[in-house]
Amino acid sequence: MKDNPQILGLALGGGAFRGTAHLGVLKALEEEGLRPGFLCGTSAGAMAAAFYAFGMPPEEIRNVARNLRWLKATNFTFSKLGLLSNNEIGKFVEKYLGEVVIEDSSIPLAVVAADISSGEKVVFKTGSLATAIMSSTCIPGVFMPAQVKGRMLVDGAIVENVPVTVLKEMGAKVCVGVDLGSGGYRQPESLVEVVLNAFSIAIDRTIHNTSDQADVIIRPSLAGYSLTDSGNSIKLYAEGYRSGIMALDKIRELVEKAGPSSLEVLEQKFRSWLES
Repeated sequence: MKDNPQILGLALGGGAFRGTAHLGVLKALEEEGLRPGFLCGTSAGAMAAAFYAFGMPPEEIRNVARNLRWLKATNFTFSKLGLLSNNEIGKFVEKYLGEVVIEDSSIPLAVVAADISSGEKVVFKTGSLATAIMSSTCIPGVFMPAQVKGRMLVDGAIVENVPVTVLKEMGAKVCVGVDLGSGGYRQPESLVEVVLNAFSIAIDRTIHNTSDQADVIIRPSLAGYSLTDSGNSIKLYAEGYRSGIMALDKIRELVEKAGPSSLEVLEQKFRSWLES
């Protein structure tokens, strides 16, 4: 497998259980030797990026994700700040990856959340991976905000669903974004699904402001797939794989055109980003 540590970055957007499609994209790139040198994710994309960055193959991540059921991954709460607690998401991450910190990932990784009090984008570059994932997946109104260092953090999709700008800051020369909100939602069957659909539709209306900064944007055809049902993982994986295959020629062309950078330059830029 040919790695492209100085060149290729992948930004994975949110999409709840549609996130399985990210794994198909990763598999398509991996088969062609286009393994990303930088990974950044928001919400479900953060989960996929994290497991891959810590060395788990796409097929194995898909099998693990099938064990994640909506009600098992959340706890009902009587808090006025949200219907559910997603502490179980953190436990899920630690069960399969251990109590790891972001800076120990084999591929440079960033996780995006949002401060619900200030509206600021919060980028996790170091520290507990479980805490970062919990924060990035706290959908406002559904989940209680994560309390981290005096801040109330929620799903990063409200500030940058497909975090391409973070990839650029990390040092990626070719930035590929994967957008799972390409329109079309199943009729909701619960209050949680109503909130999720409304949240996702609102995000879809604003996403192009940042995703259009990507050199390549991949949008799997996911219309009609539920945001809360993990039972379609095989089909979602296949849709992601298909869309990844379709983008390969363009990505390969850009990677070859960009050419290699010296490791010294890469390391200096990445260190500067970590310290910023």
